Amino acid sequence: MGLFMDPRRQPDDTRRSYNRRRAPWLVLVALGCSIYVLSRGYPSYSGWLAMMVTWLAAIMSIMSADWSDLRRK
Repeated sequence: MGLFMDPRRQPDDTRRSYNRRRAPWLVLVALGCSIYVLSRGYPSYSGWLAMMVTWLAAIMSIMSADWSDLRRK
């Protein structure tokens, strides 16, 4: 996934390209967290908070990612 990679190994790597690689994984983690929290009988406050934080991280990564090559014709 590249979370612990040395940034000097890929000098052309930018924050936007990093977020593009990270966004699908964060969405999967957010979905897994949501399924886990909602499968509990009565979710606690910390469960709801964890679910919202993971969704917020996924949405922020999606919004700041570089999706420009998908729009090329």
